[in-house]
This record gives sequence, structure tokens and C-alpha cells, in this order.
Amino acid sequence: MVQIRPAREADLTEIVELSMVAFDPSTDAITRNLFPPHLQTPERTDSEAIRHWSIARKSARLHAKRSVMMVAFDDVLGNVVGYSMWFAPVEGDEEELPRPKRTFAGMDQAAFAELREIIMEDEREIFGEKGASDVWNLDSLGVHPQHQKKGIGRMLLDWGVQQAATQGRDCYLVATPAGVALYRAAGFDAVKTVDIFGTPHVSMMKRILK
Repeated sequence: MVQIRPAREADLTEIVELSMVAFDPSTDAITRNLFPPHLQTPERTDSEAIRHWSIARKSARLHAKRSVMMVAFDDVLGNVVGYSMWFAPVEGDEEELPRPKRTFAGMDQAAFAELREIIMEDEREIFGEKGASDVWNLDSLGVHPQHQKKGIGRMLLDWGVQQAATQGRDCYLVATPAGVALYRAAGFDAVKTVDIFGTPHVSMMKRILK
């Protein structure tokens, strides 16, 4: 049986390995452009560079005040088969989540800065200068390829939608081409096409208060 629960420190290794398979450079435009072959070395492959960055990023998300990381845990197999990372709405005078300034070997820093600007610009176009601070914002959702098409992604997504509904907030995300069908089936509407490294992604909303 698969259950959705908050991520724990002990889950990080499994989450990182799962995300590397779910967003492999061969199939994911963002990962491919953030870790291009010409920045890798024989001593440090793209997998090692991605793993180093992903561990740091997900560890920071796990402990950040505004971020919420959930996992889909298979009780029978005894391991994590999916995960999601959300940004909860900013409450009152709460400060926005600080952006880390670290650099990572093997990462194209210019491409990373470009990616951040693309996402922030999409948020500003939809929500104004405040960005996506008043909505439940899905940062990432991944399911291990061996466990896809089993409803696990929908379970992870529904958890966040339920939080938003409880608070009377909308949900926002930028979908990869592979994820659009899942979000459409869950009632998300396409807002606009977002070009990320030459690949069309889609910003989408599920409006709780219509």
C-alpha cells in the first residue's frame, strides 16, 4: 500500500536517486541544460554533479520554513516511490524563502540564472510583483518510472490541492511536457506556454476560488 506522508531526513537519499531517474538529462530539458556535457570531467560525471546539487537543494527544502516536501512511501516494498515539493503561501509578514547563492561544479550557472528568471517572470505576469506568494506552488513532482501510471503522481498532487482547498488558495505550477496530462486530468487549466531552453513547458493553475 502506498501512503503519502511528510518527507524525513532519512528519505533524502531515496528522494535524490528517484529524482535523478525521473528527471534524467536524456529526457528532461532542464536537467540537460543545467548540467551540459562540456562542463563535466572524467573525474566528475553529470550524474555525480546532479547528485551533489540535488542533495543540497532537497536538504535545504526539507528544512526551509515555507517549503513542504511529501513522499509516496510503499509499505510493501519499504521505499519511497514518489515525492513532491511545494511552496506554501506566505502568511502575514512572513519573509519569502531566501534563495541560496551556492555554486556547484558541473552546473551551468548562467543557465540556472536564466531558469530562475524565466520562472519568476512567469509568476510576475500571472500574479504581479508579489509572484506566487499567495498560492500553493508546486515546485517539483517525481515518480519513479517503474511506478508510474499507478496513480501515485495524482495522490501526491491531490495532497497539495487539498491543502489549498482547506486554506481557500489557488494552486500554481509550471509543467514539463511529460506532466501536462496529469495536471489537466486533475483540473488544472493551462495559463500560457513557457519556453524553457527551447522546450515548451506550460504554466497551469487550479483555481479553488472561482
